[in-house]
Amino acid sequence: GLRPIQGTRILSMLWRVRQHGFAARCRAMSTSAQQAATRRPFLLGLGAATATTAAATITFSVTLWPLADLLGAPPLISMSLGAAASAEPALEALGRGDLKDVARLQALLDGSEDGKGGRIVSLTGSSQSRRSFLLSHAAAGRPVFYLTLREATSTHALLSTTVQQLYAPLGRLGDFCACVGLYWIMLQDLVAHDPAHVRAVNFSIVLSQLKRGLAALSGGGKWEQGGWVLGGAAPLRPLLVVEQLHVPTDASACPGGDGLGPMCASLRQFLLSCALDLALADVVVTSAGGSPAAAAAEAAWKSGYGAGAAERSRLYYGATAVAFSQPEPAEAWVAALGRSGAGTA
Repeated sequence: GLRPIQGTRILSMLWRVRQHGFAARCRAMSTSAQQAATRRPFLLGLGAATATTAAATITFSVTLWPLADLLGAPPLISMSLGAAASAEPALEALGRGDLKDVARLQALLDGSEDGKGGRIVSLTGSSQSRRSFLLSHAAAGRPVFYLTLREATSTHALLSTTVQQLYAPLGRLGDFCACVGLYWIMLQDLVAHDPAHVRAVNFSIVLSQLKRGLAALSGGGKWEQGGWVLGGAAPLRPLLVVEQLHVPTDASACPGGDGLGPMCASLRQFLLSCALDLALADVVVTSAGGSPAAAAAEAAWKSGYGAGAAERSRLYYGATAVAFSQPEPAEAWVAALGRSGAGTA
């Protein structure tokens, strides 16, 4: 066995090892406490800074929104529509049939002799490329907004594609405007828990801004030196061209299409108001030949022809243009556009 002295030494060594381990643990705990105490003010400061930044961002955005809506958007939209205007085309390069079609379409858009009344036109038949060709020449020298709704299959897609195409002629500035619009929508989504309602509200705001932008162009302007110059010429009404209007209308009847119906109805009534009530712009809505929309335009023309409220012109290659100058027949046609499948053959 162990002698008493050796046993005492061993116990003493074990005790020292135990005491050393305990001291090491104490030092480690003390170090951890000190580090936590050091980190705590940093984390609290970071959280406070983040909260302050978020509050400042929201406050700034809420304050900036009315200024952007009242002072920023309408002038930018006027600039965008003017930037999309094109110079007078070289008509001598067109064929005889093309010249006649462009002249007929321009006559329908010009309307009455005094030129004070706006018109809303249904352009159907032929091919999409043919309709675009006629419109590009008939719209020469006018501020113009081309709205293609092929991708508008949801409330967000309808709003975003409208904003993007509205500001696209401004280039990088237009991209920035569209980005800011998306940023504001995301902020509103943090507060409101109804995305479809948020997009419907913002869509009505965009239409209101477009209407004010059109009103700003009513003071007159002309195509000069490669761009649209406000003032100094007789007012020439802008032109709004809407294509594929049946896409969001059809999507509203699909699962997940809730909210698209009222937005499409707002767009249709906005077009009627701009053209026939306020005479801020002439409007052209295109659709395929043989579609319910084309048949509705024909029926509306027959009902309004006797009162001089509608005119029709048959163009080459199967295209037909019907121009409405009074609300009654136009409303019947627009109501048909609101039915699912109206724009397809």
